[in-house]
Amino acid sequence: MVHSRFASIALIGFVVATSYAGYTARAAIHPSVTKHLDNARIQAQLGKTDEAVSYAQAMLMGNHITVSVDYGDTPVAQMPACDEAVKGAFDMWETALDHEVTFSRVSHGEKSDVKIKFDQHTKLNNQIVSGYINWSRTVEETTEGPKPHFSADVFLRTTDPAGNKMTGKTMRHTCGHEFGHMFGLDDVKEVGMLMGPLDIRHPLTKPTEAEVDTVKAIREECHNLIVTAKIGSGTHAEHFAENGHDRD
Repeated sequence: MVHSRFASIALIGFVVATSYAGYTARAAIHPSVTKHLDNARIQAQLGKTDEAVSYAQAMLMGNHITVSVDYGDTPVAQMPACDEAVKGAFDMWETALDHEVTFSRVSHGEKSDVKIKFDQHTKLNNQIVSGYINWSRTVEETTEGPKPHFSADVFLRTTDPAGNKMTGKTMRHTCGHEFGHMFGLDDVKEVGMLMGPLDIRHPLTKPTEAEVDTVKAIREECHNLIVTAKIGSGTHAEHFAENGHDRD
């Protein structure tokens, strides 16, 4: 579970250096990403190709993400701003990822990968926050083999700490920030990065180049793990055939 806070002054920023296939991240990567991909590597090393692929696919979340919206106690007059925020967050990440990933809204109550809940009084641990996200990535054993599963609940605040209505632009920043967590980014302290605190005077319209590059590196590592796991499995089978051994 991660969250974003309001901010009105710039704070000292930091990045977490994590390497994926020779790439050193220039934005903070959430610790759960490394743990999840390590699980994929371990399964591959054990020869469990389907499990390894499923772990990597759970991190990728698929190429199309469905989203439902619950307006909660949002005044009717503010609902268009909420819609603007959601669509803007879709657009910022679709553009950033070269449309490799797309989003679409489904009706509230329909099954969706992501559920967004707007509320005037969103808090986390009894503290006012502009938004936060809970997510789950699992690999489920089914009769057809292991299957990846991803889901997330995003909570977005519609009022600022002074009780004023948040604009579509400020809520877009927060929604985009929470989506950044979905893609594997962690919070930073630097105002001016999407994953930093929200400055309600200057909401961002897109992730920084460093944040985009880091998400792309995470996704590339997932794709590499999938290819490696599948090749490893195929190479193992061919090795026995070429050397004249029978498999039990």
